[in-house]
Amino acid sequence: MQRTFGFQPHPPLSPVARWALLGFGGFNFVLGAIGLILPVLPTTVFWIVAIGCFSRASPRLAARLVAHPRFGRPFADWLACGAIDRRGKVFAIGGMGISLLSATLLLEPAGWLLGLLGCAWISASAYLATRPAYCPIV
Repeated sequence: MQRTFGFQPHPPLSPVARWALLGFGGFNFVLGAIGLILPVLPTTVFWIVAIGCFSRASPRLAARLVAHPRFGRPFADWLACGAIDRRGKVFAIGGMGISLLSATLLLEPAGWLLGLLGCAWISASAYLATRPAYCPIV
């Protein structure tokens, strides 16, 4: 008897759901790639969303990203056990903080909007900070 260790395969996606996930994943991947150049966009956060979408909609595409010589290891760590290395955490949290500071100084948002942005930053930062720093499995 084959053991599955609690893994339950996902039911197949409808073509509309598959294309929606591929489109949303591609959009996030592009934003993350822009974040490699612009310090105000956190690459890590966008690529976490992208690899999640790709792994569900197109396992072949996710496998190609995991096989990438430079960026594959972080993707593999995230898919295997939700790990983000310290450098990724620092850049993601710092980039989101710079974005929040820029929005505050340049846009002068209303108090409620600033509070909402601050809560979003705190929530995302806490989530990223609590992820493991490495994945011993991969």
